[in-house]
Amino acid sequence: MLDIAGARPHVWRIAIFVVGLLTLFLFFDPIGFASSSMDAMANRGPGDADTLTHVVMFQFKRDADPAAVDVACAKMMSLKDNCVAQNSKFPYIKSLTGGKDNSIEKLQVGHFTWVSHSIVNDRRSMARHTLFVVQFANADDRNYYVEHDPVHQAFKQEIKPLVEATTVLDFTNGKFT
Repeated sequence: MLDIAGARPHVWRIAIFVVGLLTLFLFFDPIGFASSSMDAMANRGPGDADTLTHVVMFQFKRDADPAAVDVACAKMMSLKDNCVAQNSKFPYIKSLTGGKDNSIEKLQVGHFTWVSHSIVNDRRSMARHTLFVVQFANADDRNYYVEHDPVHQAFKQEIKPLVEATTVLDFTNGKFT
């Protein structure tokens, strides 16, 4: 047990001051100690330098059955678990997210005019855009997915009757030239 009865008051004042100062440094971080370690942690995960992001936009046909569109979207989302590497038989898609376009800016028309003139001619079709963002650890995984994965190939054939147009954009994190 600590005997504080014999301690001098100035020693306790110094100890309390030091503890308080350390607490301030940890809270307010004036020298950037915590922020530099947080930056290092933030650079891991889905944003790794080699991560390849595959963005897919489907414009579903206006007459496509909404239930069939829902099933197609659920199947797209299931590719994360159902697409497996040829050698390991483990899923190789790092992440897959998606949803129906709900932008309030209505700038999709300008970017996708070249995809389908029906987008420009009928603004109601805007509600039929669905986007997916698929992340791969590297270009080899993306290439296998696009060119060879049998589950993905079957999915593409299955949704063809529902889709008016498809736009695909890929990028590697942090590479702009």
